Amino acid sequence: MNDFPCTYAANCKVLWPVRLRLTGEQEHGRAIYELDAPLVYHSGGVTIHVPVGFRTDFASVPRGLWNLFPPAGPYAPAAVIHDYLCEHPERCSRFLADAVFREVMREIGVPWYVRLPVYYAVRTYGAIFHWRS
Repeated sequence: MNDFPCTYAANCKVLWPVRLRLTGEQEHGRAIYELDAPLVYHSGGVTIHVPVGFRTDFASVPRGLWNLFPPAGPYAPAAVIHDYLCEHPERCSRFLADAVFREVMREIGVPWYVRLPVYYAVRTYGAIFHWRS
């Protein structure tokens, strides 16, 4: 298997459990968590390995929508993988990172009525953030 070349394919699997710990730190008013165990994602012939110690704030959902879409909702593992991919733009485009985010949400059973608005929010607002940075 290839290790993190970041190509899109079907037939993926997220290896559980996702073990995190609260760091006690905040960034932009959001709690920061750190992986205590690696998070591994397989898709076709691709493996994405998010290492122990990776830090995340989960999904970057505007505070006003947290009742509907909490940052650590059922899509949390997908958000961790997406954060990791976005931190490595030299190896994975933002478009591909977003596609993997959507695929992982589907694979872990996030319902379509949650998955689609979260995905399109990431595509829309992620593009704005990406453009500004």
